[in-house]
Amino acid sequence: MSTETNTMNGAHSSFSFVTMVENLVAGEHLEKNPWTADAMWHNVANQAVDALVVHEVLDRVDANIITRVTDLTDLPGLIGCPTASPIWRAIYTAYRLAGGTAFGETKYEIRNITARRAVTNKQFAFMLGVLVDRDVRGAKSRKEQGSRKPSSLSTARNAFGDGGFLTDAVAGKYWTPVYKTPTDLLEMALSGDANARTTLMIGGGFALIMDGYLTRDRESKVFEGTTPYRGSPPIILADLASHPHGLHMLATAWAKWKPNQPAHEYDIPDIAEDGSFIVEGQTLETRKPRRLTEGRLFEIANPKRATAGFLAQQAARRAGQRPSNPGDRDRDNRDRLAKALDIALDAVTELRASKVPPPPDPFGGYDEWKHAKNIAHEVYEVLVRSEPDPHATFIASDAPDGEADDEADDDI
Repeated sequence: MSTETNTMNGAHSSFSFVTMVENLVAGEHLEKNPWTADAMWHNVANQAVDALVVHEVLDRVDANIITRVTDLTDLPGLIGCPTASPIWRAIYTAYRLAGGTAFGETKYEIRNITARRAVTNKQFAFMLGVLVDRDVRGAKSRKEQGSRKPSSLSTARNAFGDGGFLTDAVAGKYWTPVYKTPTDLLEMALSGDANARTTLMIGGGFALIMDGYLTRDRESKVFEGTTPYRGSPPIILADLASHPHGLHMLATAWAKWKPNQPAHEYDIPDIAEDGSFIVEGQTLETRKPRRLTEGRLFEIANPKRATAGFLAQQAARRAGQRPSNPGDRDRDNRDRLAKALDIALDAVTELRASKVPPPPDPFGGYDEWKHAKNIAHEVYEVLVRSEPDPHATFIASDAPDGEADDEADDDI
């Protein structure tokens, strides 16, 4: 909907200053530099929000919150959230644009603006992404020095383009944000409160996406072993929100997320089923919470699919799809060993805690138990005999004459 059309209808006063600026910028891009997808949807989002104000789906207060005209520090007083966090703006934006009938109304305005016959949920999610990342673009766009990896903002944009946090519980469903702390939301969600569960899923999901722990679905992730199975962000978030371990993970991600720091400067920790941090390291000085990974996130979301995916990867390796380089093969086998031991420990812990009275025994019959015990003992013996020297390291040598300065320069 253009500025001229609104002037003719007498609704020009409802246009925001933000949209006027966006229209000027759009003209510059039309004549000089082509729009990127991010910039195009950023402009579409602003126009759609203003159109929703014209049609009284939103009021100007809502629009200012969504488009970041309203400062974060004003959010607690306006919507009742406990803190001035970008996460609460993201939740409120999802609620006002994607909840209930607003979902269809917003899609209708997008179709009018873009002259599209239809707007997919992935396109809608991408538009939400460029709206809700406005508060953190500066911090999350900073790359790690010397790293070739893209910033987590770039990764997040791709994840939003693959659905983001627009799950079936959000898009077009009647839900209401619950303005409580992550700890309180977790307690309510565990007790069965659907609104608290959806609020926690969006909040924790936003943190996981913005820091690159949850990325778009790609077949290469399974091939490389980054994840045990394929799943888009909405599928993983829906699975996380469906059981206690996943809800604990969402609450932890939200609580530990830092909006003013790039993802590489801190870690979101991995957690056990009860929400406690999983600690690694052999000495007091080296012990610290284990960093969450995307593969681990997939395991928490759907343990059965993760186990099936792991077994499928093992079958593929046995069929010959293994690295040819010996060093790569060793690294691949270490990853396999670590994953298999994690699965074994998880299984034996659950079996030991089984409340099912024998027979049969939780560990099966005597022959089944003995077979498992013998394999475990054999693995244990090999690991004990293969203990590496904790003080072993590469032998240091002086750099050849004339090369020391060059190497120092390379590090700058």
